[in-house]
Amino acid sequence: MKIIGNEFLADFGMAKARFHIQSETSLTFTITEQNGNEVNISETVEIKITEIRPQLFLVTWKEGSGKTITQVQDYEKEIIYSNWTLPDGEFINKIGTLKQVDE
Repeated sequence: MKIIGNEFLADFGMAKARFHIQSETSLTFTITEQNGNEVNISETVEIKITEIRPQLFLVTWKEGSGKTITQVQDYEKEIIYSNWTLPDGEFINKIGTLKQVDE
């Protein structure tokens, strides 16, 4: 599966997001829902992608707010493991589903 140039939907239950992986170093995410409320929060970030095995990637980035994100994106099992650290130091981890957006 090719992830570069594709879009994916992540659903963590408490939040939903759309990821567009533009290149090996650029990703645009759009948070579409938070705590049951529709939102439209978008940012393009510089990423680092490490392929662990086919269809399993470690993806990391830092947002403009200072939040840091580390994700294990498993496209074979359609699972995403996400860990983020907020600027105040709070650490959050969530597991969600990950599905490719049909074009």
